[in-house]
Amino acid sequence: MIRLLRSTLPLALIALLAAGAPLAAQAPSEPPPPPAQQAPPAAAPDAEMTSPPVVDPKGVDTQKVPPAAAAPQDNAGVAATPINPLEKPDGFGESVDMKPTPVLQKRGQSGWDEGFQSIVTALKEVDAELTRLKLKPSGPPLIIYTSTDDAGFDFEAAIPFSGATTEKPSVQFELAASPAGKALRFTHRGSYDAMDPTYEQIANLLDAKDLEAQDLYIEEYRSDPRTTSQDDLVIDIYVPLK
Repeated sequence: MIRLLRSTLPLALIALLAAGAPLAAQAPSEPPPPPAQQAPPAAAPDAEMTSPPVVDPKGVDTQKVPPAAAAPQDNAGVAATPINPLEKPDGFGESVDMKPTPVLQKRGQSGWDEGFQSIVTALKEVDAELTRLKLKPSGPPLIIYTSTDDAGFDFEAAIPFSGATTEKPSVQFELAASPAGKALRFTHRGSYDAMDPTYEQIANLLDAKDLEAQDLYIEEYRSDPRTTSQDDLVIDIYVPLK
């Protein structure tokens, strides 16, 4: 909208104009001073360390991951020792509420015969990328099975982390959030190649309780598969429910 402005003349000036009185010549105004030179913009400060974004690609009723809380402290102000995953009680059909945590992950494919070696190799690569990004592993590694068939499986190797970085992950890696939501937890002890009976027991329990699982299985390696003998593995299997 355009607004028209009206101004009113002072009464004294109107009287002079009506009497024909000449107006005094005005002294020429001095030319305006040249515009001040603007100071060049200050150099942008160095990029601050910010927490990398986390996006959950699983769609399992996840929530945004809040900023990492400070480590718990005892009465003397000393950080408490983190819980050892191996000390967590085993579960078989235990109902849990998985919470999303920031992870760095890498997608992979494998046949069943070389499945364990493919998992170990992928986790080593994720660990090396965390080191490059100057991020610190903060929890047991995860293997997320996104599809399976008789020939093999597609998976995501993920490691939880803490810290912040201004670097971007390499093209094979992505910052994400671990799956979250209602699930059942089962514990397997022993070799990766001997997990079939455990998964059969899981299927039997789901049938007996008339529960429907999502097409997604998460294995949390409470014992590090990169350094632990297969016979000594302790793996929690999470089965998200529909």
